[in-house]
Amino acid sequence: MKHSIENGTLTIFLEGELNSYNSEETEKEIDTILSKGGFKSIRLDMDNLVYISSAGLRIIVRIKQRYDDTILVKVPSGVYDVFDMVGFSNLIKIERK
Repeated sequence: MKHSIENGTLTIFLEGELNSYNSEETEKEIDTILSKGGFKSIRLDMDNLVYISSAGLRIIVRIKQRYDDTILVKVPSGVYDVFDMVGFSNLIKIERK
């Protein structure tokens, strides 16, 4: 999984679909990255994410629980609509694409 660290901010790049089929593996990869610690904030770059299911939403909730300073960036319209529908827009900072 692609990621970068700059000035204490970890950016994780999510791509393709985040669904029940791949969420377990994706969460393991993210946990491996997060286990290194030392991050002040987390950015989830969704520029190349085309679909998210409830399984993907759970991953984001777990990250937000661990790192209050979590932001979703470059969120495509279709993915944003899912976040808005379930109330994420009130819980986490979201920057649309």
